[in-house]
Amino acid sequence: MANPSQRTLLFTGAYAEDNQSGVCVYEFNEDSGELKLLDEVSGIKNPTFLNVDPEARRLYAIGEITEEGGKTGEVISFEIDPMAGKLTERNRVRSVSSSTCHIQRDEASKYLIVSSYHGGLVGLHAIDKDGQAGELLDEKKHADLVSVREDQQSRAHSAFYSPDGRFVFVQDLGLDKILAYTVNENTQELSFHGETQLEAGVGPRHLAFHPSGAYAYVINELNSSVTVLRYIPNEGRLEILETISTLPADFDGESYCAEIAVSEDGKTVYGSNRGHDSIVVFNVHEDTGRLSPVQYISTEGGHPRHFTLMPGGKFLVVANRDGNNLVLFDVNPEDGKLAFTGYTVSQSKPVCVKPAVFQL
Repeated sequence: MANPSQRTLLFTGAYAEDNQSGVCVYEFNEDSGELKLLDEVSGIKNPTFLNVDPEARRLYAIGEITEEGGKTGEVISFEIDPMAGKLTERNRVRSVSSSTCHIQRDEASKYLIVSSYHGGLVGLHAIDKDGQAGELLDEKKHADLVSVREDQQSRAHSAFYSPDGRFVFVQDLGLDKILAYTVNENTQELSFHGETQLEAGVGPRHLAFHPSGAYAYVINELNSSVTVLRYIPNEGRLEILETISTLPADFDGESYCAEIAVSEDGKTVYGSNRGHDSIVVFNVHEDTGRLSPVQYISTEGGHPRHFTLMPGGKFLVVANRDGNNLVLFDVNPEDGKLAFTGYTVSQSKPVCVKPAVFQL
């Protein structure tokens, strides 16, 4: 039964014009898995990625603004009222010099890191004492830090902290690299630490660490694969172990990967295929971190841009951008396999789903 002293909310971001609802808030019923719309926010162009801080009751969204004919990023901070399920905008700050696609927060809620696909760069914002995004502190272009061939263009797609919080790993889809940074607390800048070179043409997009902290999994958009990496904490380095396809052997159509997640117990890894329009379910080999596919299941909608395992691990929610829906799946506690519940919610062009549990 659901705990009456806490409430689970699901926040969604979408492709939207600034006069359309781009961020939505749903109540999540932990028993039935059903979603109830509580709030909708307009006034932001393309709030395509979100970050939620349940302890501080804050939500951060990226947005897109036009300056002198070019697109730049902005970060919007909201206060969350978990009882009402409502968002109140607190501030907006201009971000990096190009449109952004991802936003990340450190465990201590001191910083926000944004990634720009079109700009090939990452930016650092402080979070102020009121929990609002501060001015841009630093911006780093990957092409200034690592070698780039003439036929390549840097495409920073996401930033994720290592389990120990010491390093930030940024996936660059255009360079087939994962760049490692540290945050210099004295200068409040991003310091380049090193790089992991993946196979040519794979296109790393998002990354997820294993709960043990020993392994990381990066989903590769362009060749529909997952690369398994060993995390070496004392060096802040990722070491490639294997790369495995996310598609069934008999599929020969066009498809591109998007999101990746690891179950709370570390036994299962999930990835989304856009084109095949499926979630691939992998079994994790406990002694090596390597993967074996055990299921490919339809997402019941086109272009599964993002998905999330709900807290507690009993349900998984998929955001189908072209299906214009959120789709709910049961998670088998024994083997991690998914089963469509028959439950969907209509929403225009959803591209990010972020759950959070709030203490009331």
